[in-house]
Amino acid sequence: MPATDAHLTPEQRRRRTVRREALAAALVKARQAAGLTQTELAEAADMSRSAVARLEAGTASIGSDRLWDLAIALGMRPSALFAAAEADAEARDTLDGV
Repeated sequence: MPATDAHLTPEQRRRRTVRREALAAALVKARQAAGLTQTELAEAADMSRSAVARLEAGTASIGSDRLWDLAIALGMRPSALFAAAEADAEARDTLDGV
């Protein structure tokens, strides 16, 4: 479970937001490329449509098992979703020291 905002420094909150937004954009792009609606993706990944919507809005985080399910439903590898998120310059900048 992700940390609540109260336990994060302002910089940690900023990084979390940037990363969530980058992954959200990657997910939307992948879903659209696959020709799926949020409802279709949710059904294929055995998730609720509202969960997909929250992820695409960047307002929720996702566990590794769910990420695998989404990637499979999209016909791609989980690493491809992360690679697309890392292509966002601001998200890539959060990888200090890597």
